[in-house]
Order: sequence, then structure tokens, then C-alpha cells
Amino acid sequence: AVVSTQSTGQKAKSIVKSNNLSSKINVFEGKVEEISLDRKFDILISEWMGYGLLFECMLDSIIIARDKYLKQGGHVVPNRASMFITAVSDEASYHKRFSYWNNVYGFSMSEIIPDLYNEAVVEVVGKDHIISNHCGFKHLDISTVKVSELEFSRPFQLEINTSTTLTSLLVHFTCFFDGEFSTVLETSPESPTTHWLQTSLYLKCPVAVCEGDVISGLIEFNKNSNVKRGYIIRLDGVVKRENSEIAKFDQQFYLH
Repeated sequence: AVVSTQSTGQKAKSIVKSNNLSSKINVFEGKVEEISLDRKFDILISEWMGYGLLFECMLDSIIIARDKYLKQGGHVVPNRASMFITAVSDEASYHKRFSYWNNVYGFSMSEIIPDLYNEAVVEVVGKDHIISNHCGFKHLDISTVKVSELEFSRPFQLEINTSTTLTSLLVHFTCFFDGEFSTVLETSPESPTTHWLQTSLYLKCPVAVCEGDVISGLIEFNKNSNVKRGYIIRLDGVVKRENSEIAKFDQQFYLH
């Protein structure tokens, strides 16, 4: 086991000892980028996932550990991950987040609202608010992915399945644990709620949509050079009805 801080390392050693596992588990203190070990390993296991999958940039460290310490033919767990985007209609949440500031106990605080539109919101979104298919836009093979591939721009396309108001787009992910006893970690609104919740990207201008309307565009993930472990997400897209454009959006969101 590799842990990054001395205090965590001491606790880990105590746990190992109290469970009589000292002969089987060694604890190394330090950042994986900085320590030096004299061996390689068969399996690399880590819970590196952050909000929106990539927040905290922990996968960067896993890639470094994989390249330094994983044996040829070794396994990384989880071994795959996929990111998805979907359309959401939740006017109550939209009103609560933005309209509230127009009248706060009789005071206008509307100057706050523009900044709120730039925030990626980590929250629980009920499955009843989903109004489109889920579109996979990024698929990662953890055994081969490179750090340079963790910043990207990808196309997406969604088809609206009901007549309502489009208020946000939603990012969620799935991690795959392939093997003899395979399993998955799902973070979609249709799945049981997890620590990672979902990541909402609220539109500045909600759009009245109808069944069959199509949302297409690009979603971009870039590391935030001003916030350690943070990401900047950009959405650039259009909403079309029978090939006629009815709305467009171009927004930037901070995940930090």
C-alpha cells in the first residue's frame, strides 16, 4: 500500500498490524510520483475517481504508478471508465439556484447570478428529470491511457424524449472492473446514489424543447491552471427541431 501523508501512513500501519497482516502488507509513505520502490507488482488498485470522474486529477498519479511499478501483463483496477452526458429538466432546482437571488428577504443580490452560471454543480439529480438518451463522449482504458489524454474535446448528440424545458446538461460516469467476477460502478441518475453524485451544468437560458428535438455540440475538459486538481468544462452546442436551429449555448464551467 502507498499512502501520501505520514499521518495516514501511521494509521495504515496500525490497521495492518492490528489485523495480523504485517507479513502480507507493506505500507510505503510518500507520493507515488516521488517514492522509489525496488519491485514491480501484479495488480494496481486505487479509488482515484473524482466528481465528474476527473476532478482532483488523481488518475494522473495512477498512470505514473502504472508505468513505474506494474509488471508486464499486470492488471489495473478499475480497468476502464466511460463518461456520459445527458439532458435534464428541473425547473424547481433551476429557480432555487438562480431566481432566489433576485429577492433575498427584500434585497436584490442578482449580481451573484452570473458567477453561479459558471459553476459545475455536484448534486443528486432524480431519474425523473432525465429527458434524453445518455451519450458516451469519453472512454478510458486505464491500462494504456496517457496523462495527455485527460484533456480533450469530444462531440455529443442527444435526442429529447418529451416536451418540457431543458435546464441543464448532466455529466456522469461508469467504471468497469473486468475479470472473472466482473462488476461496474454506475453514477447515473437511474442508479443508486453514490459518493460521486452527478455533475450538473446549468444553462444560462433554459430552452423549451419538444420530443424529437436534437442537441448536438462539443464538451471540453481542461485542467485549471489556477486551481490545483480543478477542471474547466466547456459546452458549445445547438438545439435543433426538424433541422432548424431553435437555440444555442456556449458556456464555461468550473469544477473545483
